[in-house]
Amino acid sequence: MQREDTQEVIKSSMVSKIEHDLKQRYQIFISRYEAEMTAIRHQEQELLAGKEQIAEMLLDIETEKAKIGDTIELFKTKDSELREFLSQHERASEEDQVDQQIEPKTTLCKQYLSLCAEESAFDDGIYYLAEALRNGVIDIQIFLKHVRSLARKKFMVRALINKVKE
Repeated sequence: MQREDTQEVIKSSMVSKIEHDLKQRYQIFISRYEAEMTAIRHQEQELLAGKEQIAEMLLDIETEKAKIGDTIELFKTKDSELREFLSQHERASEEDQVDQQIEPKTTLCKQYLSLCAEESAFDDGIYYLAEALRNGVIDIQIFLKHVRSLARKKFMVRALINKVKE
């Protein structure tokens, strides 16, 4: 009997140790399982947030794609209009030169245009003489001589312009 009691004690001790080991392993397994589940839930939340961002991006892309399509159609329309305009005006420009289009129709207008151009040329001449004097290219006597000459001619042109205007 005592042997049976000893075996019973040993058996119960072994069962207790095995139960304790199993409980420890079970606790470790449960801890790992819960940690993995927490990590998986966290990843799931990140994936769902990423899914929402991707859906928004796809919507934005579709909107931009539609806008680009509309813009392309607009450009094609404008391109065809421009090509048509250019083809019509190329034919017209071959027939009419620009100089002919801006040439004055009357003799008086031609004279006025010529006098205005001449007056501008005198202004330019005086300006460049002043620049030459400022840069030391010419001296003051040459400057004064030419400026007086140009100013006299400009005065005469200005008088003619006033006569033409009347």
